[in-house]
Amino acid sequence: MASRSNTKFQKRQKELARANKRRDKDERKLQRRSEKVSDGGGPPVEAMDPTDLGLPAFEEEVAAEEAEKAEKTEAV
Repeated sequence: MASRSNTKFQKRQKELARANKRRDKDERKLQRRSEKVSDGGGPPVEAMDPTDLGLPAFEEEVAAEEAEKAEKTEAV
């Protein structure tokens, strides 16, 4: 009979450990969410410079496309 109560005790300890671990995970999850909301997710889009990202400026792309179209029409 002694082993039976020991088994119940061990099972209860495991259940408590699982509950504590779940509670800790939930607390960390809430903390990450609050950090993510307060962080703002990075700089505003207006503040980003496309040349910093290695991308050509939009005006340069449009000018290049227009130049290509002009070359094609001149060739015809």
